[in-house]
Amino acid sequence: MTSTSHLCQSDLFKKRSEVLSREARVDLSYERAKAIGLALGITLHDILHLTQKFWDMHTNPILGLDGAASTLLTIQYNLVAGTLAKYATTTRPDLVSLVEDILRWNVSGQFCLTELGRGLDIFRMKTSATLLPTGEFDLHTPLPSDAKFMPPTVPVKGLPCVAIVFAQLYVDGECRGPRPFLVNLNDGYDMCNGVTSMLLPPRGGSVPINHALTSFNHVRLPPSALLGDLAKSDTMHRDFMSSIWRVAVGTLALGSTAIPNLQVASYLAARYFQRRHVTSVYVYPLPIITFRTQQLPLLHAIAQASVLKALHTWGIEQFMDKDLDVRVRHGIAACCKAVMIQHSQVANFALSERLGAQGLFEYNRLSNYYSEVRGVSIAEGDILGLSMRLVADTLAQTYKLPLSTHPDGPLAMHEISLFDEATQIVASSSDFTQGFMQYVQPRCQLMVESMGHRMAYDAAVDQGVSQCLVDLYLINAVKTDAAWYVENGVFTRKAIMDTEEVALTAALPRLEELLAAMEVEPYVTSPIISDKCWEEFTETLPVYSSPQVEVPAQSTLVLEQA
Repeated sequence: MTSTSHLCQSDLFKKRSEVLSREARVDLSYERAKAIGLALGITLHDILHLTQKFWDMHTNPILGLDGAASTLLTIQYNLVAGTLAKYATTTRPDLVSLVEDILRWNVSGQFCLTELGRGLDIFRMKTSATLLPTGEFDLHTPLPSDAKFMPPTVPVKGLPCVAIVFAQLYVDGECRGPRPFLVNLNDGYDMCNGVTSMLLPPRGGSVPINHALTSFNHVRLPPSALLGDLAKSDTMHRDFMSSIWRVAVGTLALGSTAIPNLQVASYLAARYFQRRHVTSVYVYPLPIITFRTQQLPLLHAIAQASVLKALHTWGIEQFMDKDLDVRVRHGIAACCKAVMIQHSQVANFALSERLGAQGLFEYNRLSNYYSEVRGVSIAEGDILGLSMRLVADTLAQTYKLPLSTHPDGPLAMHEISLFDEATQIVASSSDFTQGFMQYVQPRCQLMVESMGHRMAYDAAVDQGVSQCLVDLYLINAVKTDAAWYVENGVFTRKAIMDTEEVALTAALPRLEELLAAMEVEPYVTSPIISDKCWEEFTETLPVYSSPQVEVPAQSTLVLEQA
């Protein structure tokens, strides 16, 4: 059991949030985020040095119970506390107490980087911070399109809110590049002078959070608000990337939330598939787990969760290796995130579809997972943007990612072939950039996913993941670009189907063992996993009936009607 399993039985997490108002749901998510954070016991040391406890936070199954709480937690601990910790332990010891308050949730922390009019090109942000003769700074949002986009900055539950706000630093009329500033946003009840937060409508399909547009009208900041110094730099862009280095940490950390997502989704689906019966041609009920249509997406999701755990372990080791070029470490994080999100989204859709109408309801979480993981795919490094940058750098031979430990394997051959093909395309073009934009850019994400598939496979084999799960993972990765494997004579279409069948047949008898090994049962709150859970759930529903008719007691459920 994990350090948060006891929270699942608390009133805080047993409460059905989907029936609450938006405001009540937001308040509940803040309470849950705090409870999770305190239960995990993350310290300044963990945040600063990226200990295993920090990484494990993002693979804790409890994050799947409330996507908004998960978002708040990773902003609070990784982006805000993580950024401040670097300064607090070096040049700004006065910030140590603030970091501790953030870790204890005495203060809410936000990270205001992207603007409404700028995302991937945020280096060209328009928010300005002008040095005044007094030594203070004037923080200003010039136009509506320059408002900080997404961070939940509206007052909540009397919890004071501070933010790291990035703005162009101007000294004597000269722009010295984007710098981070520590800014008080609200006291938990009212916004601070000059700060405006416009509450956005909720995102579709996910647990609501108070996403907002945040702007500043000539807000006076003390000299201590600047994190860093005033000096002009000759490496402005590199310094900026260094100041937002926790975003790169988040690329790997947030991507890893796909692992518990896959585990919980597959556990939920397995129990429903075992419980749900249909009448067979022999006129007796059969559980739908009997059918290959259910078995295939279920076992693929379980295999992917197991293989991605191995990839996560390997990815952390590589990311933490300070002997590696920082660009290589970021490239590995991008590959890990790309493939983790890919597998999670395919599984979320396939498994929720196999639940029939039940897959549409929020109380079963799978439809929420899909929407929430879409947000993860954008946050802390948009996957498409990361992919384009990584492929461009690879083709330009700016740096090289680690080679395969199984170079003769089909996934390694596929990866090499895609990059060789792209290299030939741009080399034969009279204009590298034009050739890249026309022919390679649309394939960048597929190419990075191919790298991720190979890395995941290598990690699983090297770490001794069960062979039937590795085989299932391999053939599923092959199916993402089956045409290449058939074109190059690696597999025939029938061989792909036969390989998948053999792997599935080997894994299926071990279903209960595989489900138990994930240790996620306490975190599965869906009412459809058992008759008892469904009966308890229906007792909480509003009942509308004729006033003359007494509502009968709940009868024993018939599986075919569940």
